[in-house]
Amino acid sequence: MVRSAVDRINKYTAKIVGDVVKNRIDAQKDLMVAQAEPEFSALATEENQIAAYTDPLGISPMLKPFYMSYGRKLHALKRKHTDETLHDEACIATVAWGTRGLDLFHLATIALNIYSINVFDCTA
Repeated sequence: MVRSAVDRINKYTAKIVGDVVKNRIDAQKDLMVAQAEPEFSALATEENQIAAYTDPLGISPMLKPFYMSYGRKLHALKRKHTDETLHDEACIATVAWGTRGLDLFHLATIALNIYSINVFDCTA
């Protein structure tokens, strides 16, 4: 039997009631936080390593947030891809951030030293 449009609308309306959605999120909140904590710790550690690399180089404070964004991009790529796909995606990100004004050598060094991704071959 085919359900009518009215039945579908009523079911959908019941699903998106604020209290129902809130209760679902509240029930999963602890698990969501537990899953996010190690990722946030890893990101903070990686960003501290990027800061430790960029600080002695005299890189403009205006550019440092962009190097951090590049690091977050590499972190996300490492979670999604491996091997050749990771390398190719990291190359694309490196060239993209290079065209935005960041130094390609520094980007490749960050990728290699912090994320263990060698992108020197695509920065030449």
